[in-house]
Amino acid sequence: MGLRSTVLALALAAACAGAQPAWALSGCDAFTAALRTGASDMGVEFSRAIVVSRSRSDASVYDVTTKVDVDATLSCRGDELVRFEARVGEPAKARTSTNFERFQIAALKAALGWDAAKSRGVLKGMSGDAREFRDASRERGDVYVAGKTEEHVPGNVSLGMMATDSDRTFVIVGPAGE
Repeated sequence: MGLRSTVLALALAAACAGAQPAWALSGCDAFTAALRTGASDMGVEFSRAIVVSRSRSDASVYDVTTKVDVDATLSCRGDELVRFEARVGEPAKARTSTNFERFQIAALKAALGWDAAKSRGVLKGMSGDAREFRDASRERGDVYVAGKTEEHVPGNVSLGMMATDSDRTFVIVGPAGE
């Protein structure tokens, strides 16, 4: 390799090393702004939640409401996204289910920068698994009928999907998640 090629390779390596990885979880301020923008037609609003707990926490918790029957909770520690949890009641109408999927896609874009196609693929697989596990739970005669699944993505971020007869829940847990 010539001197110019070596210098160019070193310069590119240094530039890439300083860049933030594409999978890094966004901060809470960036997440809330991006979610409001990505789901603007859903009327996303954030308000401080009242939390009753025996343990002390330094996390700020926000209720996230929409005008489309999808609600969520966001927990932050400073500007660090700790946990985001979106919920929809079951049984849900087709329109509500579509809005829930759109909201999840907007959340994944806001948190991880994923495009809609990647988000849809991951969500479709997780939703199918959670429903299948819920159905198996019912067939076994479990006292609490539920299905859940999780995915782990780079950056120590976990995604979870839960399905019961009364609701569906999608969760993003950051590295500082509990």
